[in-house]
Amino acid sequence: MQYVTTIQPVHSDNTVCKHPVTDTGEPNDHKTGCTGRSGYIARCSGCSWRRTSKAEAQLERLGDLHLRSHLNTPALATS
Repeated sequence: MQYVTTIQPVHSDNTVCKHPVTDTGEPNDHKTGCTGRSGYIARCSGCSWRRTSKAEAQLERLGDLHLRSHLNTPALATS
């Protein structure tokens, strides 16, 4: 089974923000009442691992490290 981590932008209350944004990260659709993105949340598809951060790059690194924790056995050598 292959596990993946996903990173999504979130509002200040940690609800996922799916609204379009401008280059500065501000909401582009003011009719939705979007308060803007305040950070990011990363999730693992294989377990309950979750992390939040203001920086997406930090979560990418943490997600990669976490995925390695799912590797329980080394690959078998081929002859």
